[in-house]
Amino acid sequence: MSTLYADLEQSIRANGNPAQEGNASAQGHTEANTQEGGNSGDRPTPAEYCRMVPLLDAQTSCREVLELIKEQPDLPCVVIGGKKGEPFGLVMRDTFYRKLTGRLGADLYFGRPVEKFADMQPLIADIGADPGLLIQQALDRPESQFYDCVILTEHGQLAGVLTVLDLMIMSGLLQTGAEQRRRQTVAESFRHVTGMEESLQQVAEAANATLMECRQMKEWSLNGRSKLDEGSQSYSNVGERMNENQQQVARLIQDVDTISALTRTISELADKSNLLAMNASIEAAHAGEHGRGFQVVAAEVRSLAGQTRQLAADISGLLGSISRLAKETGALTTAGVGEITASAELLGEGSRMFGELEKAVEHVAGTGETVNRLAGDTAIRAAVIRQELEKGSSFA
Repeated sequence: MSTLYADLEQSIRANGNPAQEGNASAQGHTEANTQEGGNSGDRPTPAEYCRMVPLLDAQTSCREVLELIKEQPDLPCVVIGGKKGEPFGLVMRDTFYRKLTGRLGADLYFGRPVEKFADMQPLIADIGADPGLLIQQALDRPESQFYDCVILTEHGQLAGVLTVLDLMIMSGLLQTGAEQRRRQTVAESFRHVTGMEESLQQVAEAANATLMECRQMKEWSLNGRSKLDEGSQSYSNVGERMNENQQQVARLIQDVDTISALTRTISELADKSNLLAMNASIEAAHAGEHGRGFQVVAAEVRSLAGQTRQLAADISGLLGSISRLAKETGALTTAGVGEITASAELLGEGSRMFGELEKAVEHVAGTGETVNRLAGDTAIRAAVIRQELEKGSSFA
């Protein structure tokens, strides 16, 4: 028994403090990974920090494990597994030394299988696991297992282990990467917000310009509608006057027809007077010397009857021309009334369209005011966000 104690003490003196050696070797491993780009800001992976450790059979004796640790003083632990390489147990170097250096530890455990020292419920994760999730799982372990290594597997077989120091370094790199991403996000957000603020100011200016143009268009629409209403009223008045003229032309045609009838009557009376004058001349001729004076009167009556008939014929011709011109004037007046009515309807439609345009302009103006107000408010909020981002970036 004393010989076993002596061998154990001698191995401890020869190899130094196991915990310190494990930390020193881990530090060297970390520095190597840092030089290879582990601290370059990229997201670390468990494979970058994976340490190779022996996979032992569960029946391996404690003495054999001690000899193995003597030969490989940098081993933080050994893993217990099956014949196919699947791990299921963990023996930490510090725990192994602590139990063996206890009273009667060597006598009790040297010949016993190492599984008696093994933690049969270690944290086992795939080598491709998410580092953040893996670190969180390690932190959630009980306090008694907090400093134990994490076993990594690949396709169900042992790939290596991660020490607590490795997990801390990975956590630091994750935080550094997250901080870098946060800084980058803040910088990009600052640029985006600055650009958005400028764009919103441009939108506000455009909306204000649109509002001014809408007000000008509204004024023009009101003026145009007023002018069209005046034109429509003028066309209506002209149409009423032309209707009156058409009625007057119709009465003129009726009067011409009446005068023509009277002229025909006068012509008939002239014919009768001429006939009577001829009869009077014949009778005066029969009377001889006594009828000569009467014959002169009859001749004058015949001359007057001829003049009257000629005058009636001239009047009839003039009345015919007047009637023809009056009918043509009536036809033209009727066509003009139709055209004026159609023009008045078009003017009314134009006035209605100007009214619709006025409503549309009012709607656009209202929308422009809303856009201007919202763009201004949003620009103010964007400026506040930009200031907060500037403060955040300065604190970073």
